[in-house]
Amino acid sequence: MKRTIRRFISGVAAVALSAAMVAPMTANAAVEKLESVYVNADAFGKPTSVTVSEQLKGAAQMTGTLKDKSSLTDIKNIKGDETFEQNGEDITWNLAGNDIYYQGKTTKELPVSVKLTYFLDGTEVNPKDIVGKSGKLKITVEYANLSDSMKKVGDKEEKIFTPFLMVTGMILDNEVFSNVKLDGAGKVIDSGSNSIAVCMGLPGLKDSLSLPKKIDEKIGDKLKDKTTITCDVKDFEMKTTFTYASPNLLKAGSGDDDEFDLSKITKNVDKIKDASDKLGDGASKLKDGADKFNDGLKKLESSLKKYTQEGVKKLTAGIGQLTSNAPKLKKGVNKYVDGATALADGTTAYVKGAEQVATGITTLNAGMSTVSDAQLKLLTDGLTAFAKGLSAVVNKDDMKKLSDGAKAVSDGVGTVNKSLGELEKSYDTEDTAIAALKAALAGNQEVLAGLKKAKESGAAGLDSAIAALEKTTAGEKAAIEGLEAVEKGQKNGVSELKKATASDGTLGAGAKAVSDNVKTLTDGLGAMSDDAQVQLLAKGVSMIAEKLPLLTAGIKALKAGSDKLTANDKKLLSGASALKKAGKVMKKTIKQLSSGMDTLGTGAKELDKATDQVSTGVGQLVKGGDKLAKGIGTFKNGLNEFRKKAIDKLLDLLDGDVKNIIDRVEAIKSAGEDYTSFAGSAAQDGEVKFIIETEGVKADED
Repeated sequence: MKRTIRRFISGVAAVALSAAMVAPMTANAAVEKLESVYVNADAFGKPTSVTVSEQLKGAAQMTGTLKDKSSLTDIKNIKGDETFEQNGEDITWNLAGNDIYYQGKTTKELPVSVKLTYFLDGTEVNPKDIVGKSGKLKITVEYANLSDSMKKVGDKEEKIFTPFLMVTGMILDNEVFSNVKLDGAGKVIDSGSNSIAVCMGLPGLKDSLSLPKKIDEKIGDKLKDKTTITCDVKDFEMKTTFTYASPNLLKAGSGDDDEFDLSKITKNVDKIKDASDKLGDGASKLKDGADKFNDGLKKLESSLKKYTQEGVKKLTAGIGQLTSNAPKLKKGVNKYVDGATALADGTTAYVKGAEQVATGITTLNAGMSTVSDAQLKLLTDGLTAFAKGLSAVVNKDDMKKLSDGAKAVSDGVGTVNKSLGELEKSYDTEDTAIAALKAALAGNQEVLAGLKKAKESGAAGLDSAIAALEKTTAGEKAAIEGLEAVEKGQKNGVSELKKATASDGTLGAGAKAVSDNVKTLTDGLGAMSDDAQVQLLAKGVSMIAEKLPLLTAGIKALKAGSDKLTANDKKLLSGASALKKAGKVMKKTIKQLSSGMDTLGTGAKELDKATDQVSTGVGQLVKGGDKLAKGIGTFKNGLNEFRKKAIDKLLDLLDGDVKNIIDRVEAIKSAGEDYTSFAGSAAQDGEVKFIIETEGVKADED
């Protein structure tokens, strides 16, 4: 309200500095009377003559005659040839298609006055007596308002002064006047060669407003009727001064009819009260919401700490242990595969050699069945050569090594099968690791969803944590997919290899058959490797005939063992091939597993790092939540304090002093609207202004 009053006063000042010498005109009336009252006054402001100029605006659009009213004497048309008839104050104009401009004289008392008082070096003087003198000059400009009317203020009729704005302008030669200062409403403008002193006054307005003491102490000084000009003067003389007065203070100062319609303020009192109550309720709800938000943040921080300590840390520790043992597993599997490959290659070489031996035995057996006496010598020679070769081939130590080697191959296949069984047990550990990763992924996705929801709710500072957690969940998904692929490949390879190396499998059964047949062969050859028989065979053919049935039987036994041995060669070769193939699958699988372990280890580190970042971010959110809740609490308390000390007092003021001021302003505005003419008027509307010209003060000219 005080600000509104200040705007009211500021509007007055703005008008004083910018008002033109011609007041605004109203276009609604058919004929409008615009009146200018020119007052000639002495150097003290006392009127010596009054001339009034009138314009009947709108007469140009009329024909016939126009009724007017005026108290002027010596009326004359100053712009046209229109004639008139006067009967007392009633005037009838004969129109000729033009607006009427006329002028007259009056001795009627003016509604306003201006008084100039002069002091030189502290003594009041007549300005004519100090022409040409120098010293400290003071001029007081004092306004008076003599126009009032009774207006309704609230429930009472009170005297209200017409709201005249008065502005006095003095042009002071800078060669005569210097250090010009002004005490009161107005301003001094230095134009270079002159100082222009503009004084303002609102005579009677302070009395009309009847401001309460507490308001008058703040703005009462802006409603003074007196202004003082001080300066240094040299060779004093002074030009004419002009004082402008207009009763259209409020109208001229607004430009908008609603600008000073202060009565609307009282209509908004209930709205202010409602808005104040809603503002208080909103602050309380905001405080409750901030507390709930802060509690949620603290629960999130607690859950995140538990998740970090009991979930992520344990998971990363387990993954670290798993990845640290991955090189050992890879090394062991590679060593096993290399051994199995060597076994398969040795088995293949053995089968090829066994096939060659079997071919020779078959040939020998076929030849013995067709031997004749004539060919005996050839046979004995061949046998001699064979005996020599046999003594070199059939060696007990070599036969034992061959038998032991075949058995070792069969036992080795069994050992491989058993090792594969142990390897299958590690699936549980891998399944546990994958399950742990999936659980961690689910937890991270839940945290990520919570952070995104918090961000949507307006929480700031979560972008980096969300980005890090999204990267972590992507790494976890890739690690899980890699581990599952590795586990699937490993299970397939191990299952195939275990099936092949089983006792009834291709490789297991083949290796067993080879071992049994080699034993049969070495047993058969052992029967022929007795030193005495070899020596007898080597001494002469004469014993061959005697021993031929025994030799034939031995060859048949050897043939039978050879047939059994070669019968299982295909199974043995198939098992060796399966063993090598399974070894390649295992090497590829362990390589994928090792790569997956590395990815898993990297993901675990990123998960640990991201979890720390999220934890740090949530910690910062909690601190921010505390500050937010505290700040909103402070805001709520401050708002309540503001309501008590400002809004409530404002409402009290609106219901008290200010309402009276508003009523008075409306009455003042009405008084200004009613004052439309000084000399009298019959027009529907009009405006009047006063120009008071004081005479200049100069030295007498001889």
